[in-house]
Amino acid sequence: MWQWINDNAQALSVFTGLGTLLVWLLYAQLLLASFRRQRQPRILINQGWGSQIDSICLISNMSHEPIYIQNIAMTIDATDGDYSGSVTDLDTDAPDGSESLGHITRQGPLASGAFMNTGTFRALIRQVAHQAGLTESQDRPIAAIGINSITLDVMTSYGPETGAMAFSRRFIIEGEDNERIRPATIDTTRLGDRFAREQMQRWIRALGKPRPQSARRARERARENAADD
Repeated sequence: MWQWINDNAQALSVFTGLGTLLVWLLYAQLLLASFRRQRQPRILINQGWGSQIDSICLISNMSHEPIYIQNIAMTIDATDGDYSGSVTDLDTDAPDGSESLGHITRQGPLASGAFMNTGTFRALIRQVAHQAGLTESQDRPIAAIGINSITLDVMTSYGPETGAMAFSRRFIIEGEDNERIRPATIDTTRLGDRFAREQMQRWIRALGKPRPQSARRARERARENAADD
């Protein structure tokens, strides 16, 4: 046995070196994969508290580090077309300075493992519908709009990465009165960096533009102008 080992020592040394190299390559691959997972942001857009339209929309940060939520946008797929709007800020009156940021906007940092309650899907839909002039009042039933689905886009900044990143998830609206909602996909989709940058640019340009008025408000302004004349 020892004689055979001595006679084949050179060949055994080569195989031992190759084996050691393979082990180190596998170890380096595991370290690289772990490093990439730590640097890659992961956001989950979930539905909580039932499957009704009044269920809660949750945004969870499953990244290794905190993220900063810059914008939350929603697109309504209605029977007569698509309507988009920002739900970053809460649909409330102008702040008087005494309210905390959490009562004014959904924008801000989100720690690793933390989640944000953005409110009910009904409230988010009404906010976008009101911006687009689809509803004359906050009391009008959502069923009157004829919604097929909604898509939520969350645009974020992540510490280890530069630029903006976006995450999206689509939800199906069902029922005669649009009272049920469910996710269309099993997971949240990370959008390409180029798409996120384009979305952010559109959002920044839209900041300086007035929001669309509802039909009721437009008529009120028309009557006020007519009365002044």
